[in-house]
Amino acid sequence: EPQSEDNAMSLSRHARARILYRRVCKTLFDYSSSRAVWGQFIKEAREKFEANKDITNEKKIDKLLDEGYAWVKANQHPDPYRIPENPGGSKYQRNVPPDREIVETHS
Repeated sequence: EPQSEDNAMSLSRHARARILYRRVCKTLFDYSSSRAVWGQFIKEAREKFEANKDITNEKKIDKLLDEGYAWVKANQHPDPYRIPENPGGSKYQRNVPPDREIVETHS
């Protein structure tokens, strides 16, 4: 059964809210000194999301989402946490094995 346009819009808003929540969590993690502090930040953020979950006015939802994305953009950490082994991390490509061709030539 094809989804109605209204249902597709609500799914889109739901997806935007879910992505916003993940970005808020990551932004708060960048500013946290420990997991315990981050957990408290997440609890406060979750309470704000939960307080607005029953809003049905589409304009109000869009406004809240836009404000949330603006907050994330304004509060991005200048030096965000990166997983060490991922690109941009301190261990990325550390001790990379030499090319096979080089090993065979010098063996």
